Amino acid sequence: MICSCQKENNFFEKNINQNGAKLKRILLYSSIDSETPLSIVGEYEYDEENRISKVSSPMYQDGEIVGAIKYDLYKYNSQEQLEKIENFNANSNSPTGFINLKNYIYTYSDNGKKEKERIEYPQIGSFDYSLYKYDKGKLSRIEKYGNSDNLESYVINEYDNSGNLVKETSFSKDDKPVFYKQHSFENGLNVQTDIFGGEDMKKHMREIFNKYDDDNNLIIQESNELLSYSSMMSHVLRYEYFEE
Repeated sequence: MICSCQKENNFFEKNINQNGAKLKRILLYSSIDSETPLSIVGEYEYDEENRISKVSSPMYQDGEIVGAIKYDLYKYNSQEQLEKIENFNANSNSPTGFINLKNYIYTYSDNGKKEKERIEYPQIGSFDYSLYKYDKGKLSRIEKYGNSDNLESYVINEYDNSGNLVKETSFSKDDKPVFYKQHSFENGLNVQTDIFGGEDMKKHMREIFNKYDDDNNLIIQESNELLSYSSMMSHVLRYEYFEE
């Protein structure tokens, strides 16, 4: 779930490494004070052009890495834009030991802006997709559709005078707000995100704190669930980068 969110969330990708540092791996911890990671969420590999080529999640046995739980392969088009992500999960019934469960396919406008993300599910022959709409050069609306081409939900983005994405509101297909994310910035960096929902959209559901190093690279993300009945767990992600 965490890895999937990272791929699909442009806001996260934009803020993870402001100065282009190469992410090495992401570690999952139970709390900010924990010194022992629960798992490696993702290990990153790069091609000769320094583009992400593979992200894998290791499998452990008796504390040792014995393989991978899953991995994603990144493909690029002739314009060096991310064109496809192929997701494979471990499966003992497959001859290769892995099965292709999901593919993300991206298309772009002539000026290089992402217009569509199509998610295919090869094992069941289904798909869904999102369309990206822009206003004055900024992503203003994301529309999400199912395989029947019917609108299922959408997201409206709002920006401050400095161009920072400060609010993302998710709506159901009948225009009812479901929840929203409020982003706070310091020196151009997203330092906190608060998520609100409920009938009146005032229930504080989750808070996320981001910490950066001196080069403005994200190094710690602390996510706290504020509702006792939440299906999500509070956790901390720590980011490690390759040394230049």
